[in-house]
Amino acid sequence: MKSITIHRLDDDLEARLGELAAQRGLSLNQLIKSLLRERLGLDKAQIDFREDFEEFCGQWSDAEAETFNQTVAAFNAIDDEVWQ
Repeated sequence: MKSITIHRLDDDLEARLGELAAQRGLSLNQLIKSLLRERLGLDKAQIDFREDFEEFCGQWSDAEAETFNQTVAAFNAIDDEVWQ
């Protein structure tokens, strides 16, 4: 089995790889092999999109959340007269 060395990683890349490794509970070596396999189509990616939306979580007040829930409920209601 071959080994490779990657020279001169810039600070941003090194930091991001460290963050991803910590989030996934992997070593840097395991993370990089996983990323390579995903990108090359050798493994199906297990994409977690939650981090894309973290900045929006917990932003609504209770009143705003209730208004949203009521509005969504109105769209989900079935009009019995129409569906007879």
